[in-house]
Amino acid sequence: MGTVPERRAVEALTVGNTAKLYCLNWIDRFVTGRTGVVTILDLGCGEALNFQKLLERHPHVQYVGVEPDRDACLKAQRHLDGLPATFVNAPASGVEQRLQRKFDIVVSFSVLEHVYGRREYLRAAARCLEAEGHVLMNYDLGHFVTATMLNRFRSVVRAALARLGMEQYYLAVVDGQEVSRILHQVGLRCIDQKFFNVYALKEIMKIVPESDRPDYMDRWLSFELEVNDRGIESTTALGRLFGTCNLILVHGRGDS
Repeated sequence: MGTVPERRAVEALTVGNTAKLYCLNWIDRFVTGRTGVVTILDLGCGEALNFQKLLERHPHVQYVGVEPDRDACLKAQRHLDGLPATFVNAPASGVEQRLQRKFDIVVSFSVLEHVYGRREYLRAAARCLEAEGHVLMNYDLGHFVTATMLNRFRSVVRAALARLGMEQYYLAVVDGQEVSRILHQVGLRCIDQKFFNVYALKEIMKIVPESDRPDYMDRWLSFELEVNDRGIESTTALGRLFGTCNLILVHGRGDS
């Protein structure tokens, strides 16, 4: 039997999630070779684990994380201690008034499905973005594959709590057409859309030895990019195959 040629990937910027890896690789290419400061705003940064390796690799990148959960914000400060990172413990919606600055890159990883006021959230992203900047956003599809009665009831309860100001419990499906309408309203245009995180490959990654995971992530991402190149169209049914939808946005209004 033949053997598979040895193939080594550089250290992965993240593991276990090709949607985030695609974005981080995009940022890595964007900032490589630039001599000036590149600024990144992370809306809903959580514990900021996604950016540790990127900031270590690129000292000229300045990162600002926005996180409404105080405990997560404190953990993020510890995780990126000593790196060019600052944090704002506040909701993303309306944060542009607090920051009073614009950024080269705005990121939003697996946050939109937890946001009740999506128009205000995406408006904040647009207002914080430099004229030639990019928004890298992904949202999860996999939470909503099974529409059971219990899940429907939970959605109703979460929406009611969000209206009362308890948005931390909110989780609702993101409709692609609704997002397109909102993006047009806030002045953002999609220049790239892809789908990532095939469930079977995500589960297999969990049993791959840690030393082999960079190579596995490289192959996994390459496969999904090839699948996307086949001309996949956005449909709700894709949530049964892919866990995540990715968008790259720029200023401007368009139909995509």
